[in-house]
Amino acid sequence: MARDLLLAVVVLALAGAAVVGRPPAGEDAPEAVRRTLRRWRCAGLILGVVAAGVAVNADELGRGVMVAAPLFGLCVLAGVVVGEARVVRLPGSVRTAAVETRHLRHFLPAWAAPAVAVAGGALVVLLALTTVAGSADDLGRAGRRLSYACPDFAGSHGPWAGSFYSLPLALVVGAGVVLAVLALRRVVGRPRPLDAAGELVRDDAERRRSGRAVTGACGLLVTLPLIGVSLTTAAALLANPCRPLWWTVAVWLLHLLVPAWLALLAWSVAAVVATDVRPARATVTSPR
Repeated sequence: MARDLLLAVVVLALAGAAVVGRPPAGEDAPEAVRRTLRRWRCAGLILGVVAAGVAVNADELGRGVMVAAPLFGLCVLAGVVVGEARVVRLPGSVRTAAVETRHLRHFLPAWAAPAVAVAGGALVVLLALTTVAGSADDLGRAGRRLSYACPDFAGSHGPWAGSFYSLPLALVVGAGVVLAVLALRRVVGRPRPLDAAGELVRDDAERRRSGRAVTGACGLLVTLPLIGVSLTTAAALLANPCRPLWWTVAVWLLHLLVPAWLALLAWSVAAVVATDVRPARATVTSPR
């Protein structure tokens, strides 16, 4: 069932990607820079598909399915980091000096970056609550079930996103956050490339593409696990026949937020896989 849910969500996201995926406009980097960045982003994407496929088939208890999307995002982020690190200036003398202050907000999607941050915060809060409430299953595996006690009987429901699932997921997501920070620092801080004549090229469009890819990878990193944890948490809360009213309210809230996470997931897939097919344009600065 978990794999069916994963497949359905990915298909929906890819369908949305065809609608919302548009490459950023602006001044392009030289072809050599674009080729380097795209080659490594594609390598990260391919590695992510392989890693996600291995994870899905590696654990029949559901941990592989839960970390598959974060592993995919992790590999995409690694591709962005390596690509940005591999970008070097073309040989030649610099004819134009660049005195400028670049800000991260200039290279991130205006609404998507805050939305991904909100989704990440929601995932952290939800995992913290489910980890605290989790209990061991009948084989002693901690955090796999939610136990409850009614006046006449006691019971439990699983799977539950306790420590058995939350700790591996937190490890992968944490590694992804570190890679995202490294990638964004490189996107903002790397020097301007040079064209063959030694002129500085304002490659802001390519930086925006990298920032978009990082944001999309972070979206994949958090939204798909967030959807899965939300649905499994809601199912477990509903399984308690003597649940308090606030549990029912929490179930409704979790369900109501799922469409928003799906929309963000669709955008994230688009940001990762969308390719700009326009020819490169090397725009140079005017000498002062």
